[in-house]
Amino acid sequence: MTNSTSLLSRLLNVPSERAFLICPNVELTFGDVQEKVHRLQSQLEELRGKNVALVAKDRASLAVYLLAVQDMSRSVYLQSSDIGTETEKVFYQCSDIDYRLEVKNLDVISLDCVGSSSTGTSLSCGQVILATSGTTGTPKLASYSVSSLMSTCQANIQRGEEFNWGLCYDMNRFAGLQVFLQALSSGSKLVFTDSDKIDELIDFFIRNQVNCVSATPSFWRKLLMAANHEHLLLKRITLGGEISSQSVLTALVFRFPKAKIIHIYASTEAGVGFSVKDAQEGFPLDYLNKNFSEQFQLKEKEGTLWIRTPNAKSEFIRGNIELDDEGYLNTGDLIEIREKRVFFLGRDSGSINVGGNKVMPEKVEAIIEMSDYVALAKVYAKKNSVLGALVVADIVVLPEFEAVDVSTLKASVLTVCRENLASFEVPVMIKRVDELQINATGKLVRN
Repeated sequence: MTNSTSLLSRLLNVPSERAFLICPNVELTFGDVQEKVHRLQSQLEELRGKNVALVAKDRASLAVYLLAVQDMSRSVYLQSSDIGTETEKVFYQCSDIDYRLEVKNLDVISLDCVGSSSTGTSLSCGQVILATSGTTGTPKLASYSVSSLMSTCQANIQRGEEFNWGLCYDMNRFAGLQVFLQALSSGSKLVFTDSDKIDELIDFFIRNQVNCVSATPSFWRKLLMAANHEHLLLKRITLGGEISSQSVLTALVFRFPKAKIIHIYASTEAGVGFSVKDAQEGFPLDYLNKNFSEQFQLKEKEGTLWIRTPNAKSEFIRGNIELDDEGYLNTGDLIEIREKRVFFLGRDSGSINVGGNKVMPEKVEAIIEMSDYVALAKVYAKKNSVLGALVVADIVVLPEFEAVDVSTLKASVLTVCRENLASFEVPVMIKRVDELQINATGKLVRN
């Protein structure tokens, strides 16, 4: 396998003594990882040239075994450990999986042959396979080359030592894998835990001097609610995976005035598309100009964003995407142009039908979060025999306003909604909750 198709080759570019993977129970330098990878490859020779499903019970194991297996296999599918048996069977058939490798604590739990020879597969060597999150339908399987995955990664090894990345996602998802690959490419430290408790994660980031964090807007809102977040000294803040409302961007600018704030548009289907660096929601209208960038092109068609980018997946193994005659991919994201700015409204598949009127939950959430009292909101549908559905909102209150009575909270939310929304978009019910759940990709759980 040539260097252009191997993640392991990037590891060899970094000084061996430099810190790489840091978690509560494991601290590994780039040299330590290199030694472990070579030892593992000698023990897993049967995986050479095969299609492998890699199931990791912890993030450190996924990082190390990904480097080992990707370098020697035809393809490696980064499998989530919580998918059902039937889905697993379907994915294995689609990907022509030969072996299932399960790992934990940097050791092999099991290695099982699950299929016949994969000589008939159409995948080129070194492919990485990821599943979409499935939040808008049946999960898809996308295959990527190393070059497409790392096309936007900075590779300045000397400067990379200045950056300590905090990992907030699982690496078997596109967003988490991107953070891992950025640290690998630039020779930076990657700090993470397997805990889902945000206070513990922030404390660990502080102790290890994390200065770069990439997360969803929902995750950032939760982080801003944590008392210990003020001790983070961040140089770079990246948002992606969800719509970044102005309220969360403004809050981040206020809390971390020295940090560079970047909103990245990326998806499992499109790869890394484009970034916005002005700390304003949406993106400039100029981005819809086909001559704006050689790296990507955007256009609006019937209120939906379409994108053409060289960073997209190599192919879909399972599921389909909509491409037009010019090679633009339908993102499924609804947009609205106001003055010289393009704003995201949400996905058409997630809209609420209220008496024939379309309500976008993300739009209503952004308005609710303009209330001085609200930290995070989730909007969803409640069935109604007359109108089909009604709009309902759950809200989490900022810590400093926990003593405020419910009637005052509701009055504040309704006021800001009525001033900024059509009557059919205003929630008919507002419930205060202690917490809103986010999933393994950092996104608000909507189902």
